[in-house]
Amino acid sequence: MSLHEYGERDRHIETFVLTLVMFVALLIGVLNGDFLSPQAQTRIGGSAFIPNILLAVFRTLAAGLSLFTVISVCLDREGGPAIPLFYKSRKCEQAVLYGSHRLVAFTVWSFIAFGAYFALAAFASWAEIFGLSVPSWLLAVIPLIFAIACGTALLVTVVVTYYLIPNNLEKGFDVAKYFLWYEIVMHNLNVILLGVDLVLGGVDITLGMVAFPVLFGIVYVFFAYIYAIYGGGIYLYDFLDPRVSRAPLIHIGLFVMIALFYSVALALDALVDWNVIAGGLGVAVCIYSIVRFREPVRAGFQSP
Repeated sequence: MSLHEYGERDRHIETFVLTLVMFVALLIGVLNGDFLSPQAQTRIGGSAFIPNILLAVFRTLAAGLSLFTVISVCLDREGGPAIPLFYKSRKCEQAVLYGSHRLVAFTVWSFIAFGAYFALAAFASWAEIFGLSVPSWLLAVIPLIFAIACGTALLVTVVVTYYLIPNNLEKGFDVAKYFLWYEIVMHNLNVILLGVDLVLGGVDITLGMVAFPVLFGIVYVFFAYIYAIYGGGIYLYDFLDPRVSRAPLIHIGLFVMIALFYSVALALDALVDWNVIAGGLGVAVCIYSIVRFREPVRAGFQSP
């Protein structure tokens, strides 16, 4: 049975209730937790390994790259090729998205979180350099956005490399769209740049912050429901259709995957704190194993 195979009845009610319960439970946990305590400005804005000015420039360029990429995606007159699941027909077909419709992708949502983190972290770095004070609320928010960016970026890259590309090849669809320049940036440079910041920066992430990337994923799932019914009439990812037979399990699996990928970032952060060389190697190996810059040619990735 494929991930988007339908059964005798739709499972959207069970899926919606399950997702809502998870959302409320996590939100209660966040509101009752101590997640809004600010971290030290010197830790967030500075680096123990490179001059602060280099860190500030790096973060500024990364934020600029995010803004430029998202704007370019929206303004691209040729549009973006996609293979969505159409809500009414319940079939995957090739389509082209234009303008603001291209912001629907979870990849773009994750990349916006990526850009928000680097923009705010760059502000903290420049403030540290010029001796300015960063608001305490911002020193509390930056690590939370970093947690969201790390957890979702790893998910995006792994899903694209190991599910979407081979799955679309198997269906006979052209996967060249995954290797356009902006797709490369959002699917590969995202984890590379976050990995560099994880090693060289000083933002501290904790186990409890896992709630935030999961909440981010749940919000996107609700958005995908609304967009499919009242917006564009499609699910960009066929496995997000709550009507399929395995929808409740698929949604639980997705949220667990986000938590697991965040845990990978957390483990790498702990490794960096223990030894920067070992941590840097760990980050490099992890990233190398999931990125894909060229159209697949090896066995298992070629269409029949």
